[in-house]
Amino acid sequence: MRNYRLPAVEVNLAAMENNARVLCDVCRQYGISVAGVIKFSDGDPRIAEAYAKGGCAQVAVSRAIHLKGLKDALPGVETFLTRAPAKDDLEETALYADISVHSEEFVLRGLNEAAGRCGTKPGVLLMYDVGDLREGVDNVEELCRLAVLVEKELTNLRLRGIGTNLVCLNGVLPDWDNMSELVAGARAVEEAIGRKLDIVSGGSSSNLLLLYKGINEMPPGINHLRIGGSIANPMNIRLNRGVTFEGMREDTVSVTAEIVELQEKDSVPKKAGKNWAGVQVAAAEDKGRRLRAILAVGSQDIGDAFHMIPMDPDITVIGCSSDHTVIDITDSKREWHVGDAVSFRLRYMAMLRAFCGRHLSVAYVDELPS
Repeated sequence: MRNYRLPAVEVNLAAMENNARVLCDVCRQYGISVAGVIKFSDGDPRIAEAYAKGGCAQVAVSRAIHLKGLKDALPGVETFLTRAPAKDDLEETALYADISVHSEEFVLRGLNEAAGRCGTKPGVLLMYDVGDLREGVDNVEELCRLAVLVEKELTNLRLRGIGTNLVCLNGVLPDWDNMSELVAGARAVEEAIGRKLDIVSGGSSSNLLLLYKGINEMPPGINHLRIGGSIANPMNIRLNRGVTFEGMREDTVSVTAEIVELQEKDSVPKKAGKNWAGVQVAAAEDKGRRLRAILAVGSQDIGDAFHMIPMDPDITVIGCSSDHTVIDITDSKREWHVGDAVSFRLRYMAMLRAFCGRHLSVAYVDELPS
């Protein structure tokens, strides 16, 4: 029996731990460790624990506000902050982040001062932009200057390594060339500081493309990746990139919501225009009268309803407003009633929104609804 309030995000921790283990094992074959990124989960310690049990070397978040909760729950696990801290984040970062990413001298100096006040010595990862044009310096001279600054002058910090980010802003995929550029940057830094770096972090889930099907297209020297979505939601990289690894489970996260209206209605509105979000509604196919259900979940909870995939393959998502999602259940083999619960798998964006909203319960289940 369900003992939580709907609508709800349902989390299968065993499936997440399994996926972390599968991907960590794949990466380990190539000398690569994994930071398990749980930023989608609003810093959920139970999900962090599942990632750690699955073999992740660090647990990573993008917001400093989540660091203390992770450190309190998992004191033996390294924490990783994947977004450079703002000024108001510096003390939390100094106290609770074992590693944080940086590309600005101003922020590095601020963290060094905060660490001095807190009596800590946090690790830093310098970001090197090799083409996607999000964070990081884009020339090796500045990269080496920052590395020497941390190594020689900012004595409350430890330079752990360098990293890069790809795909997220402009869709630039990792390949042999840009990963080789990152490795070359690491070698230049090592020459400048006179020692080996611990971490050369090649990027995120998209880097799995270079290891897919056992074809190692990752240059020697990349020894770290930051992977989150492919652990929590492997369906997303399968649909977006065609990447699957044997043993991965897709029954990790779902959203379940209740039917609050069930009516037979026309399939085409009388005169479509711009909807509540200011988007022109596309012309609908006239299928005659159809049985439509309204669910008590909307874009405020999950973003775009078309990022939800019904577990019942005979259900079709029609659309959503801020508080309602409308589905077509005419072809479903099940007889639905008001009060019944409908479950969906999620694309990454819907998963991100669902965890971070205030109006969905988070429930931990062994098996997701069928």
